[in-house]
Amino acid sequence: MHKTAFRFALWTAAILLTLSLASADSYVSILHFNDLHGYLHPVDEADSSVGGLARIATIADEVRTWNSTHGNDTLLIEAGDILQGTPLSIIYQGEPDVLCLNLMDLDIMCVGNHEFDFGLDNYLCLSALAQFPILSANIYVQETGERFAQPYLRFSLADGTQAAALGLTTQETAVATLPQNVAGLEFTDPIAECRSLLAELLPEADFIIAVTHLGYEQDLRLAQAAPDLDVIIGGHSHTLVEPPTRVGKTLVCQAGSYGRYVGQLDMLVRAGDVVKHRGFLRPVDEQIPAHPGVQAIIDTYRGRVEQRLQEVVAYSSVDLEGGREAVRSRETNLGNLICDLFRAYTRADVCVVNGGGIRASIPAGPITVGALLKTLPFSNLVATKKIDGEQLWETLEFAASLRRPAGGFLQVSGLAVVIEDATLKAVTVGGEPLRRDRTYTLATSEFLLSGGDGYSVLTEGAEPVYLGYTDNAIVTHMLREQGTVSPKVEGRITIK
Repeated sequence: MHKTAFRFALWTAAILLTLSLASADSYVSILHFNDLHGYLHPVDEADSSVGGLARIATIADEVRTWNSTHGNDTLLIEAGDILQGTPLSIIYQGEPDVLCLNLMDLDIMCVGNHEFDFGLDNYLCLSALAQFPILSANIYVQETGERFAQPYLRFSLADGTQAAALGLTTQETAVATLPQNVAGLEFTDPIAECRSLLAELLPEADFIIAVTHLGYEQDLRLAQAAPDLDVIIGGHSHTLVEPPTRVGKTLVCQAGSYGRYVGQLDMLVRAGDVVKHRGFLRPVDEQIPAHPGVQAIIDTYRGRVEQRLQEVVAYSSVDLEGGREAVRSRETNLGNLICDLFRAYTRADVCVVNGGGIRASIPAGPITVGALLKTLPFSNLVATKKIDGEQLWETLEFAASLRRPAGGFLQVSGLAVVIEDATLKAVTVGGEPLRRDRTYTLATSEFLLSGGDGYSVLTEGAEPVYLGYTDNAIVTHMLREQGTVSPKVEGRITIK
């Protein structure tokens, strides 16, 4: 027996003896992860590597094997956003991701907002390929009024207890992807939808799980508003929750992101109620061997693209900061570089890029095609638009009002802003105070120009001029011309 399985077996045996299971009790383990974002393979950090779906598969096999020999239940759950974030995911648009999850016998997945990033047709293809239910109760087809996805799943625990799992997706999806990706869909209030479904499920299900892609704070509100839920397995906010947060009787769980951890929630369920539990996060590290079958799928797809991804585009003399918290909260040198390259390419007066569109840092040294695809994974078309000073002020004012970190926080070029608390205090363009009666040429992405991240103000006025090139293509081209870059934080964004 592998040592990780042995440790699990010893620990579980001790817990079971302590709990003194009665004949009408069920012992249930929920293994969960969320916001994988295409990180099928491990990520190097310091002197080790973390994550990797093949390692997660090994953990799942070990827990399932031990539980099945003792008559206990195991559920493997993914709480949304398997797509978008690595070159492998971008190039193959989720196909290897779903094939791996099929082989892992995933029990339940929730629809995340990034599941739509490659378009509705791609989502439907992946859904057809999936051999597991993908749940969401609060997405509707506007034309028919019918639910877009399977809302819930009914199942039984080992002792015969009737159980159910329901899915809920963030309403932010409507503005967190290109509008055409979710055209014809409506995202309703997840809490109201959950309460309505509970009225339908409770007469027959004693144990109910909500698998959500709402974010930790929204999950806490859901637990307060729907106290009959036994467990919430969440995603979207990339929050590490250890131990599970208890709200009333509801256990709220989340396991960070990128497969670095697997959450494990072990419960003694008696007549549908969780009478004892232990929840913790299991590091997915080098001590865990890769599942051969899952690793074979990953290796096959990686091998096809590796040569292209290793091509060096340019060099940076400094680390380029694109971490999630940084680009969504403050000025970064990578945000400055991207905006400057867009502005230079388009010859615009100013440029803004939403921080949520920048997905990874790049270390000092060679900048490869793979690194750029990881950093700018969405392949948004870049466009210019004529806007007046008033419209530019309103755009920056909206950005300033966002609670940071926020995907809609703007990195900028050609201008500087001063923000006090959540209020825009001053704007300069080209070193001069912004003139509200002047017309400026703005460069930005089709995502923002379509009202993404709530920027409806950018949908107004003159029609944008699309250049026919994506953000990552333009950055690649401009970096090839520059050869070496050394961007700095320059005080473009001052937050008091």
